Amino acid sequence: MILADEAATRVAGARLAAVLQGGEAIALVGELGAGKTTFVAGLVAALGGGAAQSPTFALIHEYPGGRLVVWHADLYRIEKERELPELELDDVIGDPRGVVIVEWADRFDVLPADHLRIELSHVDGSRELVATGTGPRGQALAATL
Repeated sequence: MILADEAATRVAGARLAAVLQGGEAIALVGELGAGKTTFVAGLVAALGGGAAQSPTFALIHEYPGGRLVVWHADLYRIEKERELPELELDDVIGDPRGVVIVEWADRFDVLPADHLRIELSHVDGSRELVATGTGPRGQALAATL
């Protein structure tokens, strides 16, 4: 799917938010500036969780105020696998109260086998979003995009 601008990227995030039920895991992959955090901002806002921001320095943000809790993690600054437990992702992955979203998820294998993978890239002044499900729920979510 081609996303013309930042607003379209937010709308794609909001579209996904509408079908989330809780317990989902989402991998976000793409180069710097591809729109990963913008996508999350649209998703969090649509769920009623407020304004999302990049977790690059905090590593993980929690947005508890909406229909679902959003745990938004960023693996960009994680250099070694032994640092992953500090994020405490195991405590929230699969939690039916919310959804886990991991930026730079291609750096380490932290998500369950059944998840949604969203790849964002720059294409001719726009962004391209490619969604792939790795299991039944992930495939169902990919079909909504």
